[in-house]
Amino acid sequence: MLFDFETFSRLVGRVYEEGGPYSLDDVLEVFRCYFQEYEDATGRPHPNIRLDQIRRMIQLMPYVSIDSIGGYFADIEPEDYRYIIHQHFKTKYRNCDYNINHFFSGRIRELRYLETCY
Repeated sequence: MLFDFETFSRLVGRVYEEGGPYSLDDVLEVFRCYFQEYEDATGRPHPNIRLDQIRRMIQLMPYVSIDSIGGYFADIEPEDYRYIIHQHFKTKYRNCDYNINHFFSGRIRELRYLETCY
């Protein structure tokens, strides 16, 4: 992987809070999967992410809000992200650079979750 995942892992460790549904290893594996798919799709390493963005993604990671079928929260298992992320990179968007911030914005994860896991 071209992305400096070792340095990124240390940053994640700084903002990760124990006691959540995902272990630190789970969180790191989701990020690793995303960055690898990004490199496979674009041929370049993912741009750096700020600590506040990492913290927000970790908080959002275990859940997705399903507004389209009654507005409830669904748990996402860490291993499901492999399929959700893969589906994300197969999806054609207008004006999308496939940055992980896009993936964690709006309804992107909800829609990819519904396509792959529901």
